[in-house]
Amino acid sequence: MSRNLPTIIVAMIILVVIASMMCAYQVRFTETVVITRFHKIIDDQPKDPGLHFKLPWPIDRVNRYDRRMRSFETEFSQAATEDQKTVILTAYATWRIEDAVKFLTAVGPEDAAGPKIRDLLANQVQLVLRTHPLSALVNIDPKEMQFDAIEKAFLDGIKQSARTNYGIDIVSVGIKRLGLPESVTKDVFARMKEDRQKAIKQLTAEGEAKATEIRVSAEEVSKKIIARADAYAKTLKGQGDAEAAKYYRIFSENPELSAFLKKLETVEQIFESGQITLVLDADKFVPFDVLKAMTVPAAAVTTPGASQLDAD
Repeated sequence: MSRNLPTIIVAMIILVVIASMMCAYQVRFTETVVITRFHKIIDDQPKDPGLHFKLPWPIDRVNRYDRRMRSFETEFSQAATEDQKTVILTAYATWRIEDAVKFLTAVGPEDAAGPKIRDLLANQVQLVLRTHPLSALVNIDPKEMQFDAIEKAFLDGIKQSARTNYGIDIVSVGIKRLGLPESVTKDVFARMKEDRQKAIKQLTAEGEAKATEIRVSAEEVSKKIIARADAYAKTLKGQGDAEAAKYYRIFSENPELSAFLKKLETVEQIFESGQITLVLDADKFVPFDVLKAMTVPAAAVTTPGASQLDAD
């Protein structure tokens, strides 16, 4: 007996380890599990992550599910819009397992969730697009686009059904790709071209109206400036006439002074030209006779450069 004691202890340890492995299981933070006993779901399910115990297999089974978010994408499919236009699109959904017990009962393995979601999403896409025109999906005016409203209608239509029937929480739904058949593409291009032409006409009309407004404003400003300049010119002319009247009165009282100043001005202009050389008799030619009355030397008067005037 004493010889077999170590062997018995080792055998007992092995049995304990095997029993522990068969009766203990761990639930990770990213998992949710459903325990079944003889393929029937038991009432007492583990609620929290950590170490748990169960009856050994094959009495109890642990059905594990990943509760992290995942995405699903439908295949390309055709759908009709409200105005009887055909579009080709793929839709996507992000989802996670919310009720593992219901998911096991209604769906089974995780791979079976895709077809369930695809059926729900495909039907909802068909129903929603029938209530929206093509212009809500394809439009040059961003304000006419209704992608957000359409995707919200997708989500609202399948969220409660997926939760109630399959224990799946649909988090978001949207259109991933959108295509148009060739016939529809021509119609869309024609409509876009027509919209562009309307926009061109509208912008041209607005530009012409703005140009007219600017021209009218500029003409008003120009008239004001001209009127102000004319008034200022009249004021200056009046002041000049008044000043001239003073000189006229002085000249009328002393005509010899007036004639003298006129002659002096003429001679000054001739000298300032500097391009002509004149030899004249100051006694015979007016206005050079005035030079005799001036106190300049009797010698010749030389203009700048080559000009020379004989005052004798």
